[in-house]
Amino acid sequence: MRAIWLGSFLTDTVYLTAGALTSRFVGSPLQRAIARRRYRRLAARYDADVVPQAGYFAPLIAALDRLPVGPALALDVSTGTGAAMGLVVRRYLGCRGVAVDLSPAMLQHAVQRARREGWPVAFAVADAARLPFGDGTFDLVTVQNAFPVPRELVRVTRPGGWIVLSYSAGGPAVPWVARALLRRLRQAGCTLTETRAAGPGRYFLARRGEAR
Repeated sequence: MRAIWLGSFLTDTVYLTAGALTSRFVGSPLQRAIARRRYRRLAARYDADVVPQAGYFAPLIAALDRLPVGPALALDVSTGTGAAMGLVVRRYLGCRGVAVDLSPAMLQHAVQRARREGWPVAFAVADAARLPFGDGTFDLVTVQNAFPVPRELVRVTRPGGWIVLSYSAGGPAVPWVARALLRRLRQAGCTLTETRAAGPGRYFLARRGEAR
């Protein structure tokens, strides 16, 4: 259990830093191979050993508390076993969800859990760097403990919609990392951005600018 927690902690830190530094790694053949191999091994144990960690959802919940209205259609990118998407559709009555991940093994568990618990969620294998959705499709886009690709997240969010990046273990996420992520979200078209610590981790919240 400790080894899994440490691996998750290190992964969150690397994801946060990589997302701030560069977008070239995300979607590359190397990143796709690493992700599929890592999460194929973790898939069977993820819901039992990672999701129950204390404060796992604290940053996501804190960010959702900031939203003025609930979404009608939400997307969870790099959903893993779908835990974050499940939280969203349970929280907002009438919300429909779409969840994507690069790992078929993780999605298999997500689909089984969604059927078992009755979540109104559709799942698909997809690359976070090339999302298979039209511009301005979703009211809310979330990313939990995964590489963020700000330009793609903003692209598929409707004008006036919200983006939430949540990390359950902030690690040594120094202020310049936070500033870099917020800068990239603003450059991609977000008019409101903020980041705050929550529980053991941190969230990033952004709102896409309204259409003119």
